[in-house]
Amino acid sequence: MDVRAGGYRVRLVSGDEAGAAFALRARLFRDGRDDSDAFDADARHLLVERDGLAACARLSVLEGDAILAGYTGNRYDLTRFAARFDRALEVGRICLLPEAADPDLARVMLGAIAHVATATGAAALFGCASFPPNGAGTERLGGYVAPPEWRPGRRDGAVPLPGVPGPLPPMLRGYLTFGAAVSDHAVRDDDLDTLHVFTALPVATIPTARARRLTQLLHPA
Repeated sequence: MDVRAGGYRVRLVSGDEAGAAFALRARLFRDGRDDSDAFDADARHLLVERDGLAACARLSVLEGDAILAGYTGNRYDLTRFAARFDRALEVGRICLLPEAADPDLARVMLGAIAHVATATGAAALFGCASFPPNGAGTERLGGYVAPPEWRPGRRDGAVPLPGVPGPLPPMLRGYLTFGAAVSDHAVRDDDLDTLHVFTALPVATIPTARARRLTQLLHPA
């Protein structure tokens, strides 16, 4: 994929071409220290660029047991999720450049991710949505808990949703407006000093009109 959207260039690259993404991740997640891990090599990396990198994400199309063995599957029991959605797009390490200050940037990211999901035949998008360590913003998640049929089970590190007031992360806010659901618990990530929740968006729940508007954002580069 190499397209234009809202004045941005949007493309997918391999790990060998994702140096700018790794640098942004290092800056935002680890105060400049290396953030690469074992999941990067087999993933594709989404780059959104305008006068340099404005946003990035790691995308992995997973099937069956690979869903259970992925980054998110190591933190949540996804047995029921994988049984319901046997091919899914794992979205992780989302970074939006803070100084970009563009409300359309999250929308461009959503459009690009939705395009990849459709193009790869994924039945759902999923990943971990990060919050501050105190859980600020989780108060807003009460009405979005996933149905029992595919809700993730708990692994070590699981804690109740704190229910602390605060804003939602921009990408999660977008996911929820398209029909996403979250876990009924959170997980503390001591490595990144965050609290995160499982988030999934079944492709079939995305309203047709909204999906059309998202895909219309993208034009050949």
